[in-house]
Amino acid sequence: MPVRPDSRFARQPLLEVTAPDGTRRHVIAMGLGSPRAAVVAGAQHAVTRGETVDLLARKYLGAEGLWWRLLDVNVNFHPFDLAPGMILYLPAPGQATRAVRTRSF
Repeated sequence: MPVRPDSRFARQPLLEVTAPDGTRRHVIAMGLGSPRAAVVAGAQHAVTRGETVDLLARKYLGAEGLWWRLLDVNVNFHPFDLAPGMILYLPAPGQATRAVRTRSF
């Protein structure tokens, strides 16, 4: 099954591995690189009372389902630990948030 373009695994390489039973399987590689590379320079948000990760994702990335992109660039943070005054880094626009025009008019 192909990975959707709005998935957090969209740009991860597909690897072929051998399972313990000897069968060959395709798995998606883990993203263990530096997430801070994807941050927009100087783009931050100070959390206010009542904000949640999904609402911030909708505000900055256009869709609540992209909350994981905020977590990817704020690695030392748990979504339930949001508190007023916290500073969150904002991710750079990527394939998951960029509209692509597929036809001409």
